[in-house]
Amino acid sequence: MFKNYKRKNGATLIEIVMAILILACAFIPILRLVDYGSVNTAKISNYARATRLAQELIEECKHIPFKAYKDTYGELADGDEFEVNEDFYKETKKSIEAFMKEEAKNSKEFFLDVKPTLKVYKNEPYNQITEVWFKVEMTFFDMGNKDNGKGEKRTIKVSNAYHNPEAIY
Repeated sequence: MFKNYKRKNGATLIEIVMAILILACAFIPILRLVDYGSVNTAKISNYARATRLAQELIEECKHIPFKAYKDTYGELADGDEFEVNEDFYKETKKSIEAFMKEEAKNSKEFFLDVKPTLKVYKNEPYNQITEVWFKVEMTFFDMGNKDNGKGEKRTIKVSNAYHNPEAIY
């Protein structure tokens, strides 16, 4: 009749294949999470660096004597907005160019547009500049470039005021 076979304790090929499939299905979301985290880290890093450069640009402009603003922008009317003279942020401009060069090497798809503007406020009776508002707008594309439209457009806006301590109010 039936022979009494002893069964060995082990795994069959089907059991091994099923275990591998289950593990593979479990690791796919983990791998996607790691990829998502690295992409977001790069985006946040670009945000932080662009914000730091914008603040650096404003601080460098705030260390220019008010006489230079009067000489350069003295003819502007109250509330006029104008592009900041590049001589006012020479060091930051070098940092911005280095940042763009480094990102271009890393991704070859990085674009940075910097638009520093200032707005002059005057006390009309004395035609004296009382305050200069700086606004720096930086636009860049992450994970793509402006030409092929792949990438996400990111914009950072930073502004600050510089008050004339010698102004007569």
